[in-house]
This record gives sequence, C-alpha cells and structure tokens, in this order.
Amino acid sequence: MMFNTFKSLAIALALGANMALARAPFNSTQIASNSLVSRRLTEYLMPVALETHEFARVPNTNFVLLTQMSDSELIKIELDAATEEPMAYHAFPMGKNSSSQLHGVWPSTRYPGKMWLSLQAENKLLLVDPGKNLTTPPTVLRTINIPAPGNGPHCVFEIGNRVWAGLKVASEETGKYYVFSANVANSTDHTLYECLNSPVFIKEEPTSGLIYVTQDTDSSIMRINVTSGETKQMPIPPSVGNNAVGMISAYGDMSGVWFTLAGNATGGSGTFGHIGATGEMEFFTLKHPLLGVNAGLLHIADASTVADGPALWLLSTSLLSTNSPDALIRVTFSSNMSSIANEEYISMLTQNAMVHRVLPLDNTVLVSELHTFTLAQLKYNNTVAGQWLPAEAVTNNTVYTQAG
Repeated sequence: MMFNTFKSLAIALALGANMALARAPFNSTQIASNSLVSRRLTEYLMPVALETHEFARVPNTNFVLLTQMSDSELIKIELDAATEEPMAYHAFPMGKNSSSQLHGVWPSTRYPGKMWLSLQAENKLLLVDPGKNLTTPPTVLRTINIPAPGNGPHCVFEIGNRVWAGLKVASEETGKYYVFSANVANSTDHTLYECLNSPVFIKEEPTSGLIYVTQDTDSSIMRINVTSGETKQMPIPPSVGNNAVGMISAYGDMSGVWFTLAGNATGGSGTFGHIGATGEMEFFTLKHPLLGVNAGLLHIADASTVADGPALWLLSTSLLSTNSPDALIRVTFSSNMSSIANEEYISMLTQNAMVHRVLPLDNTVLVSELHTFTLAQLKYNNTVAGQWLPAEAVTNNTVYTQAG
C-alpha cells in the first residue's frame, strides 16, 4: 500500500515481487519509530476442478459464490464475519449435468439477495436464490433461454432493469457472435446485438449511459446505444496492446469505464484504458521494467480509499503467456487523473496459476486462480489507521457495480 509515512517504494523481483518500503529519513536528534507494515497472502483450496471461473459476494451476507466451469458446480463459501477469511464451503451441481458449463455469477439489485448465473453449454441464464445457510441448495427462480441465433452465454451482468450476457460461442446458424440483453421482469423484451469474437465484460458508462463490451479475440470494444440500437466498434491500437478483457464502471474522480489489455502468447504490455463521457479511449501503461511492462492485465477492480484517493486493482495473469507474472497490482493516479502516480506489486504465491478474477471485500481482497482450484486472499497487517480502508469506497452493497 502507498503510505504517507514512507518516502519511496522499491520493487524487488524474485519469482514473486515483494515491495520494499524505505525507512523515514534519519533525524540525528530523534530516531523515529514506524509501524511495521506487512502484507499477507493466504491460499484456500477449493474442490479440484480444471476451470475455476467467476465469483461474487452475495450482498449483505458472509457468502461468496464461485463457479467452476469444468464440472458445472457452484461453490458457496462462508466467510468469517470479522476477518473475512474463508471458513468452509459447500459445492452444488448446476444444470442438467457436469457438462452444463456453469460460468457467470452476478448479484441482482432488482431482486435483492438473488444471483444471476449463466450455463454456457445449455444456452441459459438463471436467477437463483442462493439459500440462507451454507448447506442450503440454490433454488432456480427463473430461467431465460438465449434465443437463436445467440449461443453460449459467458459472463452475466445486471445493468438497470436489464440483464446482459456476452455470448462467447459462435452461432450455429450464422457463425457470428452476439451480446444478449433482456428486461429482467419480462425476458420476451430482448435484443441480440451482433458483435466481434468474443464478448466478455459488459458495463455502462455512468454519465452517457452508453454500454461498452470488451471483445477479447478480435481486440476491440463495442459501444451500444440502447436507445437507438446503434453499435460501434472501437479497435484497440496494436501499438498499445491487444486482447481487451476486464472492464468496470467507475464513479467520482474515476468516472467512466476502465478496461484491461491481457496481451497474447508472447506476453502483455502492462496497459489498461479508460473511456469517459466523451467516448474517447485513453491508455495508461505500467512502468516497472520487469513486472509492469510484461503484465498481461486480465481483470480490474476499484481500489480507491479516502486516504489515498482514486486507485485501481489490476490483475496480471499467466493465462495467455508465462512471460506475464501472476500478480495483483495497485495503481494510484496524479491529482488530475492524467498519469499513474505509484505502482505496488504483490506476486501470487503460486506462479503460473493463471489468476483470473479479483474481488475486493470490505477489508481484504480475493483473487481466483483459474487452473489451481484456489482462492488467494490479501490482507494488510499493522497498518496505520485510515491508510487502507477499502470499506470507505466499496461495501457489500456497491462492490458489484465496480468490480466484475
């Protein structure tokens, strides 16, 4: 974390990168005593699976839902109310069988306490009641069938009064890709927007109300005007990077949508971007010569605090290239949001784990590891009060509008 009591940050590399915090300047008349700042990463093993995918906290509860796509199981994880540490889990099969490909999970605001799920192989979205207790099976309340020619709902989101899904599988009828949108109360009011290969994250720019969609394989962002139905492609300049994946909506000083570039088989470029109300893309690039410039940034979340101002969590992954580290990166910005002010690197305990998603809780941060059926949890210890208080920016009620 970036603390005011420390003058500088030096980053050291050793398969995992640990941040060294410089001591305060020596005063010959008084030797200052500083609280020792430390970070702790803990890994929690989930049921063995080939593909651990999305996760989200059930608002106003101590439960996190995690999807495992390879065997189509929903993992309900109970957190300790005080420490947020995972204590126990229970697995529930979702869909017709183990090949239903449970993937997306997202909390509903229209139906408080309920969660949206996607079954990619069954071409369905589900609204479920996750249950009050750890062992209570989820109850399917509503099923939305994706209409032809749409195919393969991947991530699912609720924006306003509509549910959205990127259809990641090419249509059997047309060979094309689509984004699906439906009224949450009346799924017959639905729209398919033709897009490129293949849509992943879908977010709303809060000022303009325009919808933006990352399309990873074709390295472009699609803009949707829901009112007119007009769509526009915004290709990522190859000179900047490629493979747009993660995206969030942000508010206040960071207002707009922020997105990440994951790179390709040769590695990442350490680049992420912003689109504001004007619709123009602006890019930021990490500077650390070994970790930052090679980072394949797959996911993103709000890391702002009252003490430190606007900030982002960025997740670098080895999913596309082992040249990219598996690391959680926190960046802060200059006062006018025109440049990166500081970068902090926290390497995952298990490298080549293909980290996948980042989820800020009230006082800790969770990271999923795609191919190790593992959750990692970051917490800061012995910090000065007020220096790192995510709860002031992100709560159980608002985290899902900011962290995908």
